Amino acid sequence: MNKKIIGVLAIQGDFQAHKVILSKIGVESREIRLAGDLDGITHLIIPGGESTTIQKVAKQNGLWSKLAAFDGPVMGTCMGSILMGKQTEANETLGMIEMKIQRNAYGRQINSFTAEGKIKFIDDPFEMVFIRAPKIVEIGENVEPIAWLNDEITGVVSGNRMAVTFHPELSDSVDVHRYFVQMRLL
Repeated sequence: MNKKIIGVLAIQGDFQAHKVILSKIGVESREIRLAGDLDGITHLIIPGGESTTIQKVAKQNGLWSKLAAFDGPVMGTCMGSILMGKQTEANETLGMIEMKIQRNAYGRQINSFTAEGKIKFIDDPFEMVFIRAPKIVEIGENVEPIAWLNDEITGVVSGNRMAVTFHPELSDSVDVHRYFVQMRLL
């Protein structure tokens, strides 16, 4: 089996927290800022942040089209899930998952919160951190819900793509990252 190297988009947002979690589970990671940084990466994490900023910088430096073409497993958290959706209020997305997603669905920064939700592959309740979080409002046929806050879907998987509307890197658990790292190329 080839060595896994997780790329963490490091244009903006709390990419460092993802790197800390990956280190805890013994997985090598690399910061992705330029198109060439994707070379040799097996998996990609698109962290939270501000979608228009990420989009603008990634387009200016030639990274946007390489992100869209990346065929390895991808996990988007919070803003990353926005960029992965095919239908959103964002100017343009990477179009990786057939889902409709609403930006800042819970309100402004002051409305951020933490709550216990359920994740399909974790037995205990999971602490979900929502910071200006989006909501998944509709999913396609080939999209499987994997996380919920009450009856609301907060995470999905489609093939080797995973998107969550919360920040798993800010919880005390490594389980979401461990699950992601086990995803394979299709």
